[in-house]
Amino acid sequence: MKRAVIAVFTGAALVMTGCSGESEGTAISDLGQEGESQAAPSSEPSDDSPDLPHSGAPDVSNPLPKSVLSGDPCRILDEKQVQEALGEDATQGRRADENSLGPACEWENASTLGSFMVNYYTEGGEGLSASYANSKPQVEVFNETGPIEGYPAVSFKEKSSDPMCAVVVGIANEYAVGAVVTLSTDKAGQGADPCEPAEWVSEQVVRNLKAEA
Repeated sequence: MKRAVIAVFTGAALVMTGCSGESEGTAISDLGQEGESQAAPSSEPSDDSPDLPHSGAPDVSNPLPKSVLSGDPCRILDEKQVQEALGEDATQGRRADENSLGPACEWENASTLGSFMVNYYTEGGEGLSASYANSKPQVEVFNETGPIEGYPAVSFKEKSSDPMCAVVVGIANEYAVGAVVTLSTDKAGQGADPCEPAEWVSEQVVRNLKAEA
């Protein structure tokens, strides 16, 4: 994918709720100025959690070991990949962990107001099923976009015109990874699709994780 397509993000980010059932958390929520999510999913699976996968999510038949998610998400992409996404003025990754979701890292470009976030969805224990259970009923756009590097994936945004898009890739039935991006003002004005660069970033992340397995 060409840099002109990828370098289109702004500072806001989206997160996926990590629980199912009676959750009242939003499917996608903006991060505040301090980086605190407005979503409030549960952090641990309960004893009566449904069997996995559920809610229509596909089974992950070739799971990656959870150990690949033990590292720093700010180190999963190399400098070249970050610059391809955001341009040469991209900042170093900044940790933006969510206790109820898992480790996360955010990059931005102050010149273009572009940014993207990489998430390791290690909490909750429901992997891609959480997206089907919580996000799908609440958003206007929800698409099965996989496979990404051989793993099932979905993309979703609140409205078709939304400049923000989240992509979640199930690398096991119990955990997932993903990317959240927001289009720059210029790209949003041009009607670009934020899910396209989100898929590209997610592909790079999963490819690098597979290399560590």
